Amino acid sequence: MYGYDAAHRSYVPSRGLPPATADAHRFSQTGTSRNGGGSTEAPPAIGDGVAYIAGDVRIEARDIETEERLWEIDPEDSVATSPVLACGVVYVTTLNETLALDPTDGSVVWRAEGGAPGDVSASPVAVDDRLYVATGGVAALDAETGSERWHASTEHVVQGVAVDDRVYVGAASNGSGEVAAFTIDGDRWWRTTEPGQVYTTPVVTENTVYAVSKTGTVTALAATDGHVRWQESVEPGVFQPPALANDRIVVGAGNGTQTIALDATTGERLWTYETGVSKSAPVVVGDRVLATGANTGIYLLDAATGDRVRHWATENVGSQPVVAYERLFYRAWNVSDVFVIKDTPA
Repeated sequence: MYGYDAAHRSYVPSRGLPPATADAHRFSQTGTSRNGGGSTEAPPAIGDGVAYIAGDVRIEARDIETEERLWEIDPEDSVATSPVLACGVVYVTTLNETLALDPTDGSVVWRAEGGAPGDVSASPVAVDDRLYVATGGVAALDAETGSERWHASTEHVVQGVAVDDRVYVGAASNGSGEVAAFTIDGDRWWRTTEPGQVYTTPVVTENTVYAVSKTGTVTALAATDGHVRWQESVEPGVFQPPALANDRIVVGAGNGTQTIALDATTGERLWTYETGVSKSAPVVVGDRVLATGANTGIYLLDAATGDRVRHWATENVGSQPVVAYERLFYRAWNVSDVFVIKDTPA
């Protein structure tokens, strides 16, 4: 699932990572033309040794070890979101509809009207027997049948959905935005425009909702009623969610140059690291942070100090890295192909 869990905390326990000497190579080409190209920036979903990748050209499954394609289907629509593995199926939202696919052969289990008009942050979220989709508003679908359980409207276009004890959305359009909370049954809980233009999904903990604005502000909101706990400036042009773990919130550089770590309780700035412009969300891996630079590569940083531990010098990093099987998978921003960094024995 994009963001590693339904609350989009982008945290995983310590996992094996490739050495700094490992090279990147093309793993899959599913982008927005038959010869690559386009701007899809959604990473794959990985489970049971298989990577599921969605793009305009095809939705496909590939074996992690052999890198062979296991199946493919034509989505017949634009796809800008990451697949979700849940309930024994693969869920994919296109621009206009939502699909549930059999993971063994890609056959369609069900399809439902209503897709995701946003980018990767609008990837669907699966919790229990429901699939939450950013359809412009937010819809809850029955995960087994695709029937709509409920739909809620917002005053702005929903850019991402996070689910914890409630359903939280970040929304923006026409120069303004909002964060809103709904009950699991779709009733409005609260709404606030304090965070501004939120072009990405919020990140949720038990007590706090974090939202990053396009103009460069992190806002911490009380999960109970939406009042502002604190606000802090970060780099402008952030369109991907922050990562949250160990009482720290880490925000990518966006259109600026610095990845920034803040104290999750107070908003105090803890450290910065120069990555250059970043098009993707960071990931906390144990006591380390994976931060990206669109043209400088992927950095492994100490989560407490921001010191560099490792660097994979690869170009065109366009998506949040996916950590799996001692590999790093990412989407390239210029060609929309998926690349993998892994250790290759001599």
